[in-house]
Amino acid sequence: MTVPETFPETCTVFFADLAGSTQLYERAGDAAAYRLVEQCLLAMRQEIQACGGRVIKNTGDGLLAVFSDPNGAPEAAIRIHFVVQDLPRASGQKMAARVAFHTGTVIVSEEDVFGDTVNVAARLLELAAPGRAITSEQSARELKPEWRNLLNPLQSRSLRGVSRLTAPFELVCESVGDLTVVQSVKLDTEDAPELRLSIADRVLTLNAQVPSVRLGRGASSEIRVTDTRASREHAYIELRGDKFVLVDRSSNGTFVAIDREREFVLSHEEVVLRKRGRIALGRSSSESHDVIEFTCL
Repeated sequence: MTVPETFPETCTVFFADLAGSTQLYERAGDAAAYRLVEQCLLAMRQEIQACGGRVIKNTGDGLLAVFSDPNGAPEAAIRIHFVVQDLPRASGQKMAARVAFHTGTVIVSEEDVFGDTVNVAARLLELAAPGRAITSEQSARELKPEWRNLLNPLQSRSLRGVSRLTAPFELVCESVGDLTVVQSVKLDTEDAPELRLSIADRVLTLNAQVPSVRLGRGASSEIRVTDTRASREHAYIELRGDKFVLVDRSSNGTFVAIDREREFVLSHEEVVLRKRGRIALGRSSSESHDVIEFTCL
């Protein structure tokens, strides 16, 4: 493996991904959707390069790039959001991009980039909503003051496959002086993710306005159960990008049955919720009196 001399061992790994491309193929048809996606990817690539980044490869409907100067990453994120937002609609659907970047030590070859920094950046992308950019505390520390002033801290959390807690930041979505920072792109209402939870006679809906809920026996839980096998702070569900993720933090595990599949147990793990199913805290749903039903809308 050859590491290019022009890139140091420490750099900023940058992911940009198109949101809603699956729905685009369904609505516009393969040919029209493919043309628009390729147009988006070309525009994204040009903006990354204009900001000093090097595109490593395509990642499905997105790009992976690296920056030797971390300050090029937020500028590229803003440019990408604007250029994608300005592209014409296809079958009434407006395109939007998700962006995430993280700074750390990597191994860069001509064809790929490797290391824990890449993994963290990829997981941060899962947190980004359409029209938003997410970065890490490590990247925030490396940015110039004018960029740091545009970052809002988010709640520290565990990322999938990352053992330590991560403190993410989000770019502020407003105009500051001569620099216009992107506004959040609203996808069509029917594309906005929602999750309906029901237990006994109570129903709770998660969406962009209510993006998370805590499950457990403690008084701080929004969905509270009485089963003594449930931990006080047992689990939580949060919106990451366009997916709802269930995260277990309990002693006895969280039992999950998705659609008609066999029930499984989460033990300090997480899973993306899909379709519909059942959640039980501390014991199987067949034995629990506090079963939580969920439906992805």
